[in-house]
Amino acid sequence: GRPRGTGKLAPHEAFFRELIAQDPDITLFELRDALADATGLRVRHSAIGHLLKRLGFTHKTYGPPLLQEG
Repeated sequence: GRPRGTGKLAPHEAFFRELIAQDPDITLFELRDALADATGLRVRHSAIGHLLKRLGFTHKTYGPPLLQEG
């Protein structure tokens, strides 16, 4: 497979972080549409969900990433 962090969404991580900071209640579909409007890049909402999970955001609640205590 492709090395981690080299997918077509990787260059847009800051874009997603900014949108989520502005509106923590934003949905995956809204993030997908915002990306398409800003860049013309069309991806599935699930791909954005996978990226956000990798970045440490929890499901649906896209506030600051939660620290995992172990």
